[in-house]
Amino acid sequence: MPGVILPAPFPALPGERVDARGKGMPDGADGIALADVGRQGWNVLRGDLPTPLAVLDGDAIAANGRWIAAVTDHYGVSLAPHGKTTMAPQLFRRQIADGAWGITLSTRHHVQVARHYGIPRVFLANQILDRGFLDYIARIQIADPGFDFYFLVDSPEGVALLAEVADRHPGHRPFRVLIELGAPASRAGCRTLAEARVLARALAAMSGAAVLVGIEGFEGSLRGADGAAIERRVGEFLAFMAETAAAFDREGLFGGAEVLLTAGGSTYFDLVAKALRGVRLRGPARVVLRSGCYIAHDAGMYAEAVARVLERSPELAALEARPRQALTVWATLQSRPAPDLALLNAGRRDLSHDSLPPRPLRYATGAGIRALHALPEGHAVTMLNDQHAYLACPPGSPLRPGDLVELGISHPCTTFDKWDVLCVVDRHLDVVDAIRPFF
Repeated sequence: MPGVILPAPFPALPGERVDARGKGMPDGADGIALADVGRQGWNVLRGDLPTPLAVLDGDAIAANGRWIAAVTDHYGVSLAPHGKTTMAPQLFRRQIADGAWGITLSTRHHVQVARHYGIPRVFLANQILDRGFLDYIARIQIADPGFDFYFLVDSPEGVALLAEVADRHPGHRPFRVLIELGAPASRAGCRTLAEARVLARALAAMSGAAVLVGIEGFEGSLRGADGAAIERRVGEFLAFMAETAAAFDREGLFGGAEVLLTAGGSTYFDLVAKALRGVRLRGPARVVLRSGCYIAHDAGMYAEAVARVLERSPELAALEARPRQALTVWATLQSRPAPDLALLNAGRRDLSHDSLPPRPLRYATGAGIRALHALPEGHAVTMLNDQHAYLACPPGSPLRPGDLVELGISHPCTTFDKWDVLCVVDRHLDVVDAIRPFF
């Protein structure tokens, strides 16, 4: 029997409906309101939903919100989680309710989705060199004085475009921009203080067109021979950010009510928080982390990254909160063609495959509400086709055709983007809600 149906833990999306064309939805789902998915009495173990099936653990999402809040509270920093991880406005709203300062995004499409669902503050972790995009932002800022928007520049061309577009939209609020810094062999951004200072001085002379409000960087693209070498490079890059911010502050190049200092993906957020909190400026400053993957966590690259964070920063290991894997994919075992091999009906179209392979976690066997068991050691996904996973099985594997297998994923960003509906489940694997991403 299904468990007690809980109140929807995520904001509803009025007008959104699901039907059998959506992957993971049953044939009888036609015309069901997204907000009513949790009222259908569906259960994963009973086979009420077809596989492959991506699900979100509602309790784990709540735990992950407590985890990141404990981290940011400990360091005295703010969070603008990267929305590209989920592209789910219901989760954006949940993150804001949990205390997020804003939502980070990357593209015009992202911003249009956020605007449609009323997200009040957006940090665009990218430059805007598309005139149409910048025109769009100018029009929004005229129409909605409450919309808070920030983006990046790293070139004279980007600065010049600000003035050009501002001239076409008299009465718009000055664009609020941050100068992006970068490092050799990494991603975008000014590589030297001198290069960044040229842009900062040009922005300071633009008066009503734009205002420089901070310094931004992304340390996650730095590479090195090993983990220790990468962490050294991250430290050097953060010191460059701090030096640049202090130099601009001395010259009076920042405008706005506070200076934003922001970096921090989901791998080195502890180093970012400690380094940027140490920057001393004459006026108010806000350090903003942009970690996005915490909301789902994973069973691969981010699980390993957080383990390293807790080793590197024992002050976080002392916190009671811990992140938990929230996103998994259930698959049906289709075939056991050999004693050491099973084929599952989930593949590259359903699972992340840009990082570590999926990790088999549990299996369910039997009829009705199936019995759920931990999968013995030795099972491993070795290869993915479009619609199949090759599961290596150790001697004596209990798996049989028709069993359900739960797969933990690595790098949640590239699993969310493969689904247009994700069911939210409780600890009994009863479906209690649903989330719709917009990729």
